[in-house]
Amino acid sequence: MSPKTFLASNSPRRKELLEQIGIYPEIVIAPIEETALPNESPESFVIRMAVEKAMSGYDKLSGEDIYVIGGDTIVVLDKKVFGKPKNKYSAINMLSLLSEKTHRVISGVAIVYAGVVYFDKSMTKVTFKKLSVQDIEAYWQTEEPLGKAGSYAIQGVGAKFIERIDGSYSGVMGLPLFELNQLLIKAGFYGK
Repeated sequence: MSPKTFLASNSPRRKELLEQIGIYPEIVIAPIEETALPNESPESFVIRMAVEKAMSGYDKLSGEDIYVIGGDTIVVLDKKVFGKPKNKYSAINMLSLLSEKTHRVISGVAIVYAGVVYFDKSMTKVTFKKLSVQDIEAYWQTEEPLGKAGSYAIQGVGAKFIERIDGSYSGVMGLPLFELNQLLIKAGFYGK
């Protein structure tokens, strides 16, 4: 039996990814302010967000023998960070910029156990095919771009735009499982 585990996210994708590796977490909602600091690098930002989410979740719970997992994912193109689209115009703009280009997806993951924080990140290169105006408009109509960093979901309809991926598929989905598993080993999760 796995130790008591919580996911500091209401993302169904992150929950599915954990279940894929045999971890069935309870959800703890622990909102944080997701704003980059002045001159903060994308890598630093995504790790800080994952750590803050995990810590915020941990602080809402009681008990020593619990694991709280937090994650964050961003899309970066030419030093510009693409978060979740605010509206249709924002999503169409992001997808137009990603068309025929290779971008980076940086996914941070953090675990808090007994007050100790463990964290890591994955970096994946994703190359999009050339997208027509019709491709982008039809994709928007699926509503899939809503709530997704970079306005697309690799595990959904958006997969048909992806020409090549170099790195972590699960990281692009929102939780890098290899890095997470390494952190769980360090945190003594499997010895419980």
